[in-house]
Amino acid sequence: MYSAEESAVERGTTFAQLMEKAGAACADIIFEEYCKEKPDVLVISGKGKNGGDGFVIARHLTGKGCGVKVFLPCGKPSEGISADNMKLFDEERIIDGGDYASHINEAEVIVDAVYGTGFRGELDKNCAELAKAVNESGKTVVSIDIPSGAECDTAAVKGEAFRADMTIAISALKPVHVLKQAKPFCGRKKTADIGITAEDIENAQGRLFFTYNDEDILNLLPERPEISNKGTFGNALCIAGSRDMPGAAKMASLGALRSGAGLVTLAFPDAAYSAIAPSVTEQVMFPCPSSADGAFSADSAAALIKKSASCTACLVGCGMGTGAGTSETVNALINRITIPLVIDADALNCLSKNPALLKNARVPVIITPHPGEMSRLTGRGIDEILSAPAETAKEFADRYKCTVVLKGANTVVCESGRDEIFICTQGNSGLAKGGSGDLLSGIIVSLLAQGMNAFDAACAGVYIQSGCADETAAALSKRGMTVTDIIGHLPVYLKRFEKDGDII
Repeated sequence: MYSAEESAVERGTTFAQLMEKAGAACADIIFEEYCKEKPDVLVISGKGKNGGDGFVIARHLTGKGCGVKVFLPCGKPSEGISADNMKLFDEERIIDGGDYASHINEAEVIVDAVYGTGFRGELDKNCAELAKAVNESGKTVVSIDIPSGAECDTAAVKGEAFRADMTIAISALKPVHVLKQAKPFCGRKKTADIGITAEDIENAQGRLFFTYNDEDILNLLPERPEISNKGTFGNALCIAGSRDMPGAAKMASLGALRSGAGLVTLAFPDAAYSAIAPSVTEQVMFPCPSSADGAFSADSAAALIKKSASCTACLVGCGMGTGAGTSETVNALINRITIPLVIDADALNCLSKNPALLKNARVPVIITPHPGEMSRLTGRGIDEILSAPAETAKEFADRYKCTVVLKGANTVVCESGRDEIFICTQGNSGLAKGGSGDLLSGIIVSLLAQGMNAFDAACAGVYIQSGCADETAAALSKRGMTVTDIIGHLPVYLKRFEKDGDII
């Protein structure tokens, strides 16, 4: 966001004017939400820009008739526009450190303006004790831009942090406002407009996190012309399953069918025929030679490569096992396939032995790991990945020239060479069950088969699965819902993305 502010300054404004606009806008929101009765307000300000915003807020709330004091747990800002704004506030109402208990008790509303988007790590002992006292006070708490103690880009909270009733985002929502690990600390979210334009954001350097809504997905999905046939909407090849895991093949291929592919070809080891065939009615079956353990044999690779020539996108990995035959099949597909490829589950575990194989691919590749699979691919610990999912996914995408869907409570989608990172804000704990990943991969390969590019297909697939899961949970329960329930609800959920009589 600082880069966007620099763009605004280049257009003719100043950082001082932006701080004044930010503080004034926040003060207006706080007054309308909590201060119409003109209560006593305690603004807790840090030494940096966020603290400067705090002084502007304090001045404007005073002008609206509130009784305002400013408490400085980190000392006074020594220079810059934050120090300039401190000088504009009544010096007698500034408390520079010391005991804070009485000031918390006297206030009815507390404004947290200690740290901003640059905060990393943990609050120091003094600020941590202050945050704990504020949290336990029962007073109304408003955080400015971020709850102090939470990290902006990762939403990690590594110690104590302020728990806000409302967080006011400056200019735009940021990862901390949408990632679920920070949800208990942000409370309600409001956005303060300070004059940063869409052009400023577009001109900003570095990563840009974004989310989607239903209208975005409606505009993103390919049109479905009334004059069409099954070939119009592609043929998704799902290479999945084994004798021990036939369900993965069924869920992935049903996900592809239910999300619009004209044809779905399900390739599976012939050892799983008796388990898979009775429930396959609309998928085209393509049994392949099996290994002794009921998985794909190495002899399958050539037939699958040949079959893929008549398809428009391919998924490999769901329930395949990790034997030698699977590894050889996965390697052959990466090296030789000529249609977009989704790699999931066991295929990722095979790939983890040599991720550099991805550089051999001649087609767009999407990988869809959960944190455990990402750990095997990168050699990083799961905790390290969970603490920085977007950074981990983006680094891998750039290194291996692919699109990464890193699944989790907030799934992220990154693509090589693209600064934008999609964050999914939907989904629920009902998805934390076996088969969810198979369904997601099936949806994504279906969208690829229908002609979407890799990044858009990945983002839309994640959005559709998680949104449908939320509706399924509302109708059933998070505890009791199954992946089969989500698949069954997909046609109803997708109805919202129809337009002009088109059918999805």
